[in-house]
Amino acid sequence: MPKETLPLWPREHGAYAQLGVALACGAVLGHGSRGIFQAVLAVALFLASEPVLVLLGRRGEAARGASQVRAALRLVILGSVLLLAIFGAWIGAPAAHLLGLLPAAALGAILFFLFLIRQERTAAGEVVAAWAFSATAGSVVLLGDGGGRRALLLALLLGGMFTLATAVVHCHILALKRGGAWFPRFAAFALGAALCTWTGLAALHGSLPRAAGAALLPMTLAALWVWAAPPAPRQLKQVGWAATAMALLGGALAVFSLW
Repeated sequence: MPKETLPLWPREHGAYAQLGVALACGAVLGHGSRGIFQAVLAVALFLASEPVLVLLGRRGEAARGASQVRAALRLVILGSVLLLAIFGAWIGAPAAHLLGLLPAAALGAILFFLFLIRQERTAAGEVVAAWAFSATAGSVVLLGDGGGRRALLLALLLGGMFTLATAVVHCHILALKRGGAWFPRFAAFALGAALCTWTGLAALHGSLPRAAGAALLPMTLAALWVWAAPPAPRQLKQVGWAATAMALLGGALAVFSLW
């Protein structure tokens, strides 16, 4: 690829869907101005990851010369947006709200470290990303005056849903590598069933809204589909698109249950 055409957009396509769903859910439940600024901050940090990797030489010989100049300019622009977002989200915010940002910050730091050691596309790396994005949704709710309980419950529901989505995709790939083995795919469905059972019991106990368990059902159905009628290897993208669609539906149900 010519140096001048080296893309500077993050390459982890599934991350776009998870971050988008997380920020949309967070912005609906915490739609105060600070929450919106926090969502903008998260987007700026996410978009800055690729230019940083280019400047660090992580993109091979193509990441030289003109590409590094473009990456530096991109970081200047995103850095300006980031500073404005920090000013709008953090300046004058209650100390308790700022402390509530620590889980998202810690998970984001771990995720960036995994990028540096080239482990971001492993199952473990994608689970860390899932919870980092979920915690980010909680921070948007918190700063947007949506309430600490809502922020925590949304982060937990999205974290469970995104973890299940990661399990669906990776267990299907593992099963394909083992000649169509059924157990890895069944494990993903079992995880979904366990998460739904947990949310159902928590709802009956009063720890979660009664409708919260429904948020995990769409992704569990996707896991059941992959287990019962696994797509062929050439249809692997369909699994990803199905997980994205179920994440959108599950996110909408999560917001509805916490509204």
